[in-house]
Amino acid sequence: MKCFLDRDGVFNIDYPYVGTIDRFCWCPQIFPILKLLHSQGYQLILITNQSGINRGYYSYRNFLDLSFYILNTLAEHSIDLEINYCRHKPEERCKCRKPEPGMLYRYSISDSDIFIGDKATDMIAAVRRGIPNRFLISSAPSGPYTEAFDCHASLLSRLTAALIPPTSTYACSPGKRRWDRL
Repeated sequence: MKCFLDRDGVFNIDYPYVGTIDRFCWCPQIFPILKLLHSQGYQLILITNQSGINRGYYSYRNFLDLSFYILNTLAEHSIDLEINYCRHKPEERCKCRKPEPGMLYRYSISDSDIFIGDKATDMIAAVRRGIPNRFLISSAPSGPYTEAFDCHASLLSRLTAALIPPTSTYACSPGKRRWDRL
């Protein structure tokens, strides 16, 4: 099971072109979301557009430093993360920049896979790759999402309800995720 996540707006507050540690501000609710997904066996995979590199807003070294900062911080919480990025500008028309699904093609997709993003481009890339569960964090949702949430806390509640077995006698298949029953 895989959970693909956008970075800016999901992991951190989405200031324009966040490419250095000093401009990176965590979204506090991302930690319980990641811990929950990790505890349920999800592989966590970051899928992020970073055109600020090719635009010259920050260096590739700055981006790598920030990426290692993210990885090290998550490791302190016993959370593993894989990072995929596209450094191209939109006018370069590459196949990896979202909404194109190029960064997702290296992964096989299953019915339980999730994409969490904050923009329509995230949801479009997920649809193009066939990811069935597309969760959008946005106060003004648009795009082909499965469900939209106005904040991280709402998403966390939904994921908890879907992933944590109820404490009742209701029986369900082990390991099966039933997004459509909630």
